[in-house]
Amino acid sequence: MGSEVQIVGSYLEERAEKAVSECFLGIKSDDLFRSWRRVSLSSDFLARYYSYYFPYREKARGTLSRDSAENSISFVLNELVENTAKYSDAEDKNVGIRVWLRESVLLFSVSNYITGKLFGPFHTLAQEILGGNAEELYLKRLEKNTEEGGGGSGLGYLTLINDYGINLGFKFEKAGEDLFKVTVQATMKHKEA
Repeated sequence: MGSEVQIVGSYLEERAEKAVSECFLGIKSDDLFRSWRRVSLSSDFLARYYSYYFPYREKARGTLSRDSAENSISFVLNELVENTAKYSDAEDKNVGIRVWLRESVLLFSVSNYITGKLFGPFHTLAQEILGGNAEELYLKRLEKNTEEGGGGSGLGYLTLINDYGINLGFKFEKAGEDLFKVTVQATMKHKEA
């Protein structure tokens, strides 16, 4: 890695726009990995919390309804947190989950630490996912997984892009000799432009 920080995709600086609400949750990846139910519990908790910023379906005009917001937020966070817990191979097992509600978007940021062994493949995966046609790539990866039964294909990230209109960004920061902090950021519109 030539630079100390590399960005792949669309990455917004958290402080660029004032947040209506901001939340941070820190969890050990081992806790998540030992019981996958904790991934959905943390995702569902944050989704439920943020859903109360949205109106009921009858009053939702030009914005997500409360039900849609809760379901979408839960799914997005579940995908991000699950991948982070699955791919934390460093001694520092801290997973940081941040959610910012801004005027027209929700910004999700999930970070963890990985070793150089995972850095290369994960960096390449991020570039592949964001460098091509997401729909075509999804179908190719789905077909390949069916034939080979492989993992680490990026299907979750591609689902976020294709089904939820998410913009993804990956930030890779050198944190030690063989240690990298990886932050995956997802931006989801909640209001019509």
